[in-house]
Amino acid sequence: MNLINLFKNLLRTQKKLDIDKLPSLGLFYKDDFKIYIKKVDVQDIIEYEHNYNSDDLGSVINKLKSIVEKNTIFSKGYNFKDIKSIDVVFIFLEIVRLSKGKAIKLYYIDDEYGTEEDVEFNSIYFNYFKLSEDLKKLYDKENRQFIINDYKYTLPSIGIENCLTNYLISKSDDPNAVRFNKYNYDFTFFLGDKKSISFKEIDNLIQIFNFDMEDSEIKKVRNITKMFQPIQRYSLIKDNKIIEINSKIDLEKIWK
Repeated sequence: MNLINLFKNLLRTQKKLDIDKLPSLGLFYKDDFKIYIKKVDVQDIIEYEHNYNSDDLGSVINKLKSIVEKNTIFSKGYNFKDIKSIDVVFIFLEIVRLSKGKAIKLYYIDDEYGTEEDVEFNSIYFNYFKLSEDLKKLYDKENRQFIINDYKYTLPSIGIENCLTNYLISKSDDPNAVRFNKYNYDFTFFLGDKKSISFKEIDNLIQIFNFDMEDSEIKKVRNITKMFQPIQRYSLIKDNKIIEINSKIDLEKIWK
């Protein structure tokens, strides 16, 4: 195979994603951040389906992350850990769609007519977060963050999410482990473009955001995170009707 044909084949198996069409709307990625997806190898699908347990949410999430990490390519200086955590499932489904070469459809009951309908999972029907005019004025485009009441809000990367998950796992043997369920982890939304954080840093941030801050500051932080809660949810919209995605995609049989 000559170099030209090799290049053509490579282009056919890869797809550049439109950052602005991700759930995060591309708001928190630098201009030079580019992401490409490629078709999944059969072995990756076998590993995904092996010992799949829909009741083990942690295991399912790890399988999704593994597929995304193995089948994404990034512009220079970036890697899997830079992906905003909210975008991971969307990217996973884009990889599935590319690999299967056909649409991913969701089936739902139309509440008005009682009929079963279907809708494709794609950017055309995705119910994106809508920025209010007030929020648009608070957006710092240069640094890809929102500055609200002197706090710099951004979405956490998958790297930060993984660090926090590993931290909580490390505390599972703690005699007072239940206390970690009560803590506020809003600090993850104010870490800028960081993609890793040490356990010691997490300890310090838990202390600051749960105990050291004045009540008025804690309230400010919570109000800011509430503004962006809708961006954390996946739903589709068709014929002006919102279709919640919860449990409508069979992730176990997604490759069939």
